[in-house]
Amino acid sequence: MENTQNVGLMDALNGLIRINNDRISGYQKASKETKDEDLKILFSGMLNESVNFAENLAGYVQELGGEATQEGTIGGNVHQAWLNFKSALLGHDREAILNSCEFGDKAAIEAYQTAMNLDAIQHHTELQGVLLRQCANLQSSLKIIESVNIRMKSNRAEQETLERMG
Repeated sequence: MENTQNVGLMDALNGLIRINNDRISGYQKASKETKDEDLKILFSGMLNESVNFAENLAGYVQELGGEATQEGTIGGNVHQAWLNFKSALLGHDREAILNSCEFGDKAAIEAYQTAMNLDAIQHHTELQGVLLRQCANLQSSLKIIESVNIRMKSNRAEQETLERMG
């Protein structure tokens, strides 16, 4: 691979590491702030998922001769999602926290899909497979968050109906 391809590849990977670092930070805060044990367990799993993803991607950056970032994103949708997430935590609002998780994970998935379309990654079959697996795991995590959110909203609607009837 040419040096310019390596630089582009390392930049893309470091971008995904930043997104995972944002996700780690968000889920760490969520685990500490929520009082709901089911969410603590869920968030802990998602945090560990992103730790593994970031470490794996960092290995590729180092293999390419670069230095893996330790930072999160500076701006953009993912960073904003986690800022919204942090505000939701202040009110311990379960629905707002889950909505922010959905938004953040959707933004992370979008970033992975964008990265996988880059020429530098298209020419690196092994790495493309890694990113596809990580993206699939993020999509599964998103489905779990969405399912918990839908279940919570359904339970609340059911409770409100019962209260009106009673």
